[in-house]
Amino acid sequence: MWYLLTFAIGTIVGSFLNVVIYRSTKEDLKLWDPPHSFCPNCKRKIEWYDNIPVISYILLRGKCRHCGWRIPIRYPIVEISTGVLFLMNRFLIKDTLLFVSSCVIASALIAISLIDLETYLIPDYLNFTVLIFSFVVALRTSFLEHLISFLIVTIMFLILKAMYRDGLGAGDVILAMGIGFLLAPVPSIFAILIASISGILYALIKGKGKMDIKTRIPFGPFLALGGYTLFLISYGMGWL
Repeated sequence: MWYLLTFAIGTIVGSFLNVVIYRSTKEDLKLWDPPHSFCPNCKRKIEWYDNIPVISYILLRGKCRHCGWRIPIRYPIVEISTGVLFLMNRFLIKDTLLFVSSCVIASALIAISLIDLETYLIPDYLNFTVLIFSFVVALRTSFLEHLISFLIVTIMFLILKAMYRDGLGAGDVILAMGIGFLLAPVPSIFAILIASISGILYALIKGKGKMDIKTRIPFGPFLALGGYTLFLISYGMGWL
């Protein structure tokens, strides 16, 4: 029963993340204004019964009730993915504060990934959410190891930023700092390695096998994937 509730809460959070992702990519919209959900096409308010995570998408057959606009498949995918991550955290983490912190981090990383993919920018409020709650994780596990990891990753990315000013954004550096605090030193290095390889492969695929130093890479999704995967593995294996 508790696991089902955890999944349900995760999908609700995922529904909110869809709002965050959409509004963060539109310059003419504010996060809390308007306070209700609306159809991006016809701008009609979405009533609560059409806003139930996953279920409403299925019942509406993926279309707006008013104008028939096809709702992007991303919406239910984000809701289900968030629910699954919450569920995985519930299975692995018994400490309540750690569980809540890891769920907040997972949620922020999902939003960061999709916003960065579309805009090549990472909102500061999401980056600092990851950084703050990673600090909480560090306090509840092995703080000294996490602090060392944070310092190593911070220095590494500041050097990279100085070397490749246009290739690495300030948002990537702050996100890397959060990942550094989330993990111990060795998992942090592996997370960055995974992110780097994934980012290069993405650039090669996007550039049809061609890539140069000026190629723009949304590094956030790959840092998020590498960092959170290593976090779950580290916690499950007792490395934190």
